[in-house]
Amino acid sequence: MKARSYEKVIKRFYRTDLHKCPECGKTLKRAVTITERKVITLEGVIQVTHGGYRCKNAKCKAKGRTYRSPAADALALPRFTFGLDVVILAGQLRLGKHQTLDEAYEQISERLVPFGVSISRREVLYLFDAFCTLLRVASEVKEDKEWFAQVEKNGGIIVSIDGIQPDKGNETVYIVRDALTGRTLEAANVSSSETSVMKQILASAVELEVPVLGTISDAQESEIKALQELWPDVPHQVCQFHVLREASKPAYEEDRKINTEMRKSMQPKVNSVRKQIKRHIQKGQKTAEEIEQLDVLGDYALGIQTALNMDGVLPFKYAGLTAKEVLDDIETSLNRLEEKGGR
Repeated sequence: MKARSYEKVIKRFYRTDLHKCPECGKTLKRAVTITERKVITLEGVIQVTHGGYRCKNAKCKAKGRTYRSPAADALALPRFTFGLDVVILAGQLRLGKHQTLDEAYEQISERLVPFGVSISRREVLYLFDAFCTLLRVASEVKEDKEWFAQVEKNGGIIVSIDGIQPDKGNETVYIVRDALTGRTLEAANVSSSETSVMKQILASAVELEVPVLGTISDAQESEIKALQELWPDVPHQVCQFHVLREASKPAYEEDRKINTEMRKSMQPKVNSVRKQIKRHIQKGQKTAEEIEQLDVLGDYALGIQTALNMDGVLPFKYAGLTAKEVLDDIETSLNRLEEKGGR
């Protein structure tokens, strides 16, 4: 089967949020690549490289333990091409908004069009099935003897909690994982993020009665408070990716405003120029040189339009800044043409 190809791919490398070994304090080193794959999310297509880290201290009792990235595990379910946010969106459209399969298919398709991604009706059905399975996952964990054997080998679990909300204003799905094995321990679709609700969601991890080596969450206060109340003596780490994403939001919003203004100001002019070029090409007899010049100008106009329609992605990809850099390059190129006597 031929692999899908996509025009725009965001490349990301994920590592564990822990820098030091929890047991001996030595710096963790990259030891393995857990996965390399493309994940289709509501932010775009992401090329994921997920690195596994281990303690290299030969005397450390945790030297064989592999530390994963909770952010990488939160992107998609194992062996799924579509991201967990798309899975949750499918579930919320079907169960929360009571949409038919065809309605959910149309809405998800529209969300993916800007990334050059298509999805079939059957795939949306699979995503909805995955959502339902996700909500049943806690009962299956208690019967998983292989997982408990791995937990015993690791000396315990690192509890990670993450909230995913595909659309603002809708319910949030909170997912609890073991950050060492990547295993989902609980998933709950809730409308409140109060500390008491977070503790109820985390209760399934408490009921497993296994040692908790550490906890990881985003910067949400209720999550942090719930983890501290349940495991007061366990070290806590805030997910670095979430912190970076939250910290960059003010700059990202300002950049988006600037990009919107650039688009409003320049787009009509660029569209007008492209129409003029098209009319010139279609009008009368043209020499090969004139046609070549018009084609080159058309390419420049298309390049400007493409730059104006770029999308940003938190935390590091700013559309306005990228567009300005591209437009500066186009301006430099046009100036060179003028210096050489081009028309």
